[in-house]
Amino acid sequence: MASCKLTRSETDRVIAGVAGGIAAHFDIDPTLVRIGFAVAGFMGWGILAYLILWVAVPSGTPANPAVRIAEERFAHGAISAEELARIRQDLERTS
Repeated sequence: MASCKLTRSETDRVIAGVAGGIAAHFDIDPTLVRIGFAVAGFMGWGILAYLILWVAVPSGTPANPAVRIAEERFAHGAISAEELARIRQDLERTS
């Protein structure tokens, strides 16, 4: 797991950052989580689950601005997951 605490994403968000936070916590693609919520929404319980998580899951702390920019570039497909991981590691070493 990428992080030990589940929080809503401040950088990878479409509505409230729930899917981005879940994806970061389990180290999976946020698009898969969003598709899962969409499918669950058609089944009737996805919207309710999203709203409950929106209220129950705390907002994450904003990341280092350099990491946030790299995450946004990754979300737009400008860099790969390996490049994002390398940037994170490099910035952790310097701080």
